[in-house]
Amino acid sequence: MRTIRIIEHITLDGIIQAPGGPGEDGDYPYGGWAGPHVDHGGGEAIVEAQGKHFDLLLGRRTYDIFSGFWPKAPKSPMSDSLNAATKYVATHKPDTLAWGRPKPLERTLSTAFTASRRKTGHN
Repeated sequence: MRTIRIIEHITLDGIIQAPGGPGEDGDYPYGGWAGPHVDHGGGEAIVEAQGKHFDLLLGRRTYDIFSGFWPKAPKSPMSDSLNAATKYVATHKPDTLAWGRPKPLERTLSTAFTASRRKTGHN
């Protein structure tokens, strides 16, 4: 069975928020505040935590955010691995998935998640 890794961005005071741009997390008034503070060491920690070869399990909104950024990002270990990953995407519009190797989750999310975890492959 495959290993599942969850990487979450959380502040020291307990705020969970994506490190990207303003508006990425809806109407949160401080969205994107972390982006300017990301440093080389933080990026290396994320690359190490996710490993070199992996698949992504994404909601549609996150897939759209990632697909708008990572294909155009400068070449790096993180962009290379994210662009190469198979993307399992919870969506009702699978025909609109265009980034990388997308695999729409056509069953219920829990069934699809269990099935993808049982496959052999990279952790």
